Amino acid sequence: MFKFFIDTANIDYINSTIKNILSDGIPTSSVLGITTNPNAMAKINHHSLESWVSVLPKLCETVSQLRGDSLGRVHVQAPNSQMSGEEVLRFAKYISSHDDGRTKLALKIAPTISVLSKVSEIQKYMPVNVTGLSDCSSALACLSHGVDYVSIIPGRMEEVGIDADSHLSFLMKRKRGAGEVITGSMRTLDGLWRAVSYNTIPTIGEKVWDQLGDGDLAKGANELNYFSQEDTANLSPLVSSENINLSLEFFNQMDLQGDTAYRDFMRSNEK
Repeated sequence: MFKFFIDTANIDYINSTIKNILSDGIPTSSVLGITTNPNAMAKINHHSLESWVSVLPKLCETVSQLRGDSLGRVHVQAPNSQMSGEEVLRFAKYISSHDDGRTKLALKIAPTISVLSKVSEIQKYMPVNVTGLSDCSSALACLSHGVDYVSIIPGRMEEVGIDADSHLSFLMKRKRGAGEVITGSMRTLDGLWRAVSYNTIPTIGEKVWDQLGDGDLAKGANELNYFSQEDTANLSPLVSSENINLSLEFFNQMDLQGDTAYRDFMRSNEK
C-alpha cells in the first residue's frame, strides 16, 4: 500500500488543500504523519523554541485526526546540525513530551558520529530519522547505526545534476534491517512517482501537493510500476563533492532557520 508523510508545518494548508485530496480514495492509514524541519517552522513564522513547542501538539493533533488512531508520527528536527550527541539527547528528552497525547514525535538528526553514537539512548524517547542525506553510501552507513529512518533528498540532488535514481536504486537494493528510507524535497509529480517506485516513503511538500488534481494521488499509486533493481551496479554510484556540498548546504540552511530555537534551548540548559 502506498504510504507517505506530509511535508509541511502549515496546518491551514493541510486543512484547506491536503484534506480535500486525501478524501478522494486514499486510506487514512496511508498518511504516516508529518515531517518538519527548521525551514518548515520558519515558513509559518515559528522561530523560537517556545513557538515550536506551541505548534507541535497541534501538528500531532492534525495527524491524529487524519488517521483516527495513535500510530502516526510528527518529525521535528534538532535545531542545529553541530549539536553534540549529549546535546541532542537532552533535546530529545525535552521535546518528546510536546505531543497531543496520541500521535508521538520523532527526531530528525544530522549524520554526525557524535549523534549517531547516541541513537539507542535517543530511541528511549522517540524514533530517530537521519535527514539531509544526498548519497546512498552515507544513508547505508547511518542505517547501520540502527536508526528508524534515513531521509534522502532526490529533488535537491536532481537540481544540481546528481543522478538520484542511481543512488536510490543502490540504496534500496543493499539496505538491510528495519530502517525505512524517506525521500523528500521533491519538486515534481514525476519525481514523486520515481521516488515511490523505488519502494521509498515520500514526504510530500506543498510544491507537489499544488500539482495534484482530483484523484491524482490514488490514480498514481494504483498505476505505479516499480522500477526493476536487477541491473543495479555492484559498486556504489560516485559520491562526489556535489553530493557532500549539497548536504552541507542543506544543514547550513536549517541551522540558519533554527538558530533562535537552538539558542533558546542552549540557554534553557544553562539555568
